[in-house]
Amino acid sequence: MANFFSSSEEEQQEILLTFWQRFKYLIIFVFLSIILLIVGRDYLSTSSNERDFITASMYQNYIESNDQKVGEQILSTYPNTMYSDFVRLNEAKRNFENNNSDQAISLLKTVIDNNSEDSFNPLQAAAKTRLVKIYLEKKDYDQVLTELENTEELTATMLEQKGDAENGLGQFLSARTSYMLALQSTTNQASRALINMKISDLKDEEIE
Repeated sequence: MANFFSSSEEEQQEILLTFWQRFKYLIIFVFLSIILLIVGRDYLSTSSNERDFITASMYQNYIESNDQKVGEQILSTYPNTMYSDFVRLNEAKRNFENNNSDQAISLLKTVIDNNSEDSFNPLQAAAKTRLVKIYLEKKDYDQVLTELENTEELTATMLEQKGDAENGLGQFLSARTSYMLALQSTTNQASRALINMKISDLKDEEIE
């Protein structure tokens, strides 16, 4: 390096020319790669922002109009987005209210699968709570317990649902435990009053 800086201007030019002749294709490749990387990053960022804006606008239209066709468009165009899972939650409710519980269950299971990560996920919790509610309506108590046993973190609502299923199966001691845990997990006074009523009703039953 010292010889380079101490050499004459002609020598420096000769060295640079030799360097260029030897490595020009590599230099061009690296230069183009850097440009493509920058352009690609900016394009992906812009495309992602535009997609998010379009999807959010479509979802807002869907909520305001309650138009099932708009929801279907979101699901077909952006099936793997958070907004599609919001649509599935809403359509599951619509199907359940229209006595199509099988379709509601299918939609909710899709949301659960899409958000099956290790940490607590509010979307998964909402879907699982609604799914368990359907099983309780169908008096499928074993399925309720199966779903909740596979849940990493039980919310107060889930614990109450677990107690309902155990109560339905005659597992009164387990139901009492689940209701007590639900009480400890919620500060909502209306929920606490309802859970206390369920615990009181257990007192008249034979404890395991």
